[in-house]
Amino acid sequence: MQLLKNLMASFGRGLVKLGKSLMLPIAVLPIAGLLLRLGQPDLLDIGFMAAAGQAVFTHIALIFALGVAIGFADDNHGAAPLAAYVGYVILTSSLKSLDPSIDMGVFGGIIVGVTAGLLYNKYKSIKLPSYLAFFGGRRFLPIATGGACLLIAGISYFIWPPIARVISTFGDWTITSGNIGLFFYGLANRLLIPVGMHHILNNLVWFQFGDFEVIKEGVTTIVHGDLTRFFAGDPMAGPFMAGFFPIMMFGLPAAALAMISTAKETRKKAIGGLLLSMAFTSFLTGITEPIEFSFMFLAFPLYVLHSILTGLSLVVMNVLDVKLGFTFSAGLFDYLLSYGLGKNGLYLIPVGIVYALMYYFLFKWAIVKFNLQTPGREEESKQEEVEEAPSAQEKSEVQAPVQETLDNSRGAQYLRALGGKENVKTIDACATRLRVEVVNADVVDASVLKTLGARGVVKSAGGAVQVIIGPEAELISDEVKKYLH
Repeated sequence: MQLLKNLMASFGRGLVKLGKSLMLPIAVLPIAGLLLRLGQPDLLDIGFMAAAGQAVFTHIALIFALGVAIGFADDNHGAAPLAAYVGYVILTSSLKSLDPSIDMGVFGGIIVGVTAGLLYNKYKSIKLPSYLAFFGGRRFLPIATGGACLLIAGISYFIWPPIARVISTFGDWTITSGNIGLFFYGLANRLLIPVGMHHILNNLVWFQFGDFEVIKEGVTTIVHGDLTRFFAGDPMAGPFMAGFFPIMMFGLPAAALAMISTAKETRKKAIGGLLLSMAFTSFLTGITEPIEFSFMFLAFPLYVLHSILTGLSLVVMNVLDVKLGFTFSAGLFDYLLSYGLGKNGLYLIPVGIVYALMYYFLFKWAIVKFNLQTPGREEESKQEEVEEAPSAQEKSEVQAPVQETLDNSRGAQYLRALGGKENVKTIDACATRLRVEVVNADVVDASVLKTLGARGVVKSAGGAVQVIIGPEAELISDEVKKYLH
């Protein structure tokens, strides 16, 4: 039983790491979408600019291979993406030779990226006999990854066609089921955010489900996924993205206002500044995690309500035949970017206003009616994310060696609050939060982290800690790593 628990825990950590790794290649898409859109005839009409943007979407599977390899490599070394590039070329070329009809798409890129990253961690310091010493260490990585991907190609020749049929069938059902599929996708998308696995679901929908033929200069190319098809000109693409705009631009900012209005008078000013900045971020960029984590654990019933409203938003926008897309998230920037490519985009305004009113009054009513502990209302001792403070002796045991060597920079202060160098095993970041694996979660000082700017701290079993920060999470992670290593 313990073995099974350990395997499940390892599998869960692997999925979380995959979700985090997927954010790097996704971050490439905004510039691609911007170039592609601005280059269109109805805007700047610059052909080479549009071609530059389209090139990113054309090579999206390779970009995922490189980005995932970086995310899985322990120290994000450049040898991992180089090995991934070699592996991807070998995989795709071998499959094309075996069966030109096999196209693993973004899945192939992700598989190669994971393979290259894991092999890097295992063999980055390998020592070979003296007559082969030149190929030792990191130089061994392209060789190992190339061999592994050749093997993967051989296996995929037999097993990928049935897997592809299952994916295609499920994708077709999700698309053709209309409002049912849209509702459950929106619901699951939000409910998976706490464990960071919504990115995996998103990549299926955005980059795998549905096919669209693009014919250019007599050459036919098939693109996959709601996001890729939308920017390739598929008039049927966009329903799996359009429904997020009312939530991110109107709903969650209104929820922030509801939480401000119900906060204690003594804390309203401080909480108001914090939540308003989160609301503005959500409206402009579509980055919602800071707001969501502010009430996700303090008032989970509200988060369930938010998830249901998200699913319903996808249904409403689909009923109105609204087609909108985004390259990163459903904020104002992406709305303006995709408006000319979409359909019935103006409907977002009245739908958004209705959603803002729904979120504001439903959240306000629920918070007051059930006395939910949203920001500004909670008692310090009852905050779920702040556990009992460690004793002075516990803190000194871990932090004492660090206090002497660290300066007072932001990275140093975060490291001290996380328990010091000896307490932090690994630290990474996704779009808005630090993901930290620690020796002892009890010595992580959530109150100090909040004074440094963190919007929430979540401690899970097994020493996993998430620190919700906002868009600066990646920068802070890098600053901490300077002292950690």
